[in-house]
Amino acid sequence: MVDVPASAFTDETARSRRGIFCATDDFDVYRTKINDAFYPARLEIVGGTQQLSDARMLAVRLTHMTVGIVRFGADVLIDPGDVCGYHIDLPLTGSLETSCGPQNVVATPQRAAVYTPGQHTFLSRWAADNTQVSIKIDRAALEQELGRILGRPVNGRVRFDIGFDLTTPAGRRWASTLQLLLDTIADPGPMPDPALIAQVSHLERALISGLLANQGHSMSEAILSSGGDSGNPAAVRKVLDLLQAAPGAQHTVSDLAEAAGVGVRQLQKLFLDRFEMSPSEYVRNLRLDGVRTDLLERDPDCTVSEVAFRWGFNHLGRFAQYYEQKFGETPSRTLGTRSS
Repeated sequence: MVDVPASAFTDETARSRRGIFCATDDFDVYRTKINDAFYPARLEIVGGTQQLSDARMLAVRLTHMTVGIVRFGADVLIDPGDVCGYHIDLPLTGSLETSCGPQNVVATPQRAAVYTPGQHTFLSRWAADNTQVSIKIDRAALEQELGRILGRPVNGRVRFDIGFDLTTPAGRRWASTLQLLLDTIADPGPMPDPALIAQVSHLERALISGLLANQGHSMSEAILSSGGDSGNPAAVRKVLDLLQAAPGAQHTVSDLAEAAGVGVRQLQKLFLDRFEMSPSEYVRNLRLDGVRTDLLERDPDCTVSEVAFRWGFNHLGRFAQYYEQKFGETPSRTLGTRSS
């Protein structure tokens, strides 16, 4: 269903896209390259043939994800444990026997495997004839995209169903977006860097939002019910309007309850029922999302402390802990990513 352009498996493509290219049958060299591009993992050759055959890899680090095309040419086992981000494996040929937490699937060109961070991922048999697309998605990017869809911050990771059927209309739409992204990355023709970056970034977000909209996960019901205000009482709406007007302002829970015209306990119950978080957690997540957006998009002379104070964080140490817990990286690393 998805094809890899012939130009993808070249050192020239890797250099032009600032990627990693490796073509070697030296197992130790290849394992090191794979781990550098994705995750530290235990990797073993299993079965009769104890050597790689025509092993190749291209991995390109984009804005929100790393996209790799990987072939071993031997049956292998990969044990990365708890991967730090969301991840998709899609065989282009052959098959992959894999699991994430209690779920397992045999991935094929018609069915991708989707992994959730925080659960043990184990690829028990990557078949010798399997050349596949491996996509490592930044956890923060996916959860922020979900926040945009819902119109509110997200508290905690999304737990995906592992098997993604690409033969359905929704699956085919997602696969077509992936095909556009692969074609764009592998295009050897000249293209101005700003235009290429903008196009690829748009396709990345389309791929992430398509995954959230079309693949089953723990927040699918919330997405389906997010189109109206039937579950969003007037009291909650008043609080959201207040926060939208000045998200960095200092509000206690009592202030928010007073603005909503209800008691503190009632407001807390309303937020737990609607958002699965307390009002204070909602405010903190809203501010953290704002900080991350500013760190990625504002002028290069800004500092982490300036942005944190602007969004209402007065204790920088506690802010840094909250930020790393939510996004899986320090705020200074986010700022450095934007600057690089």
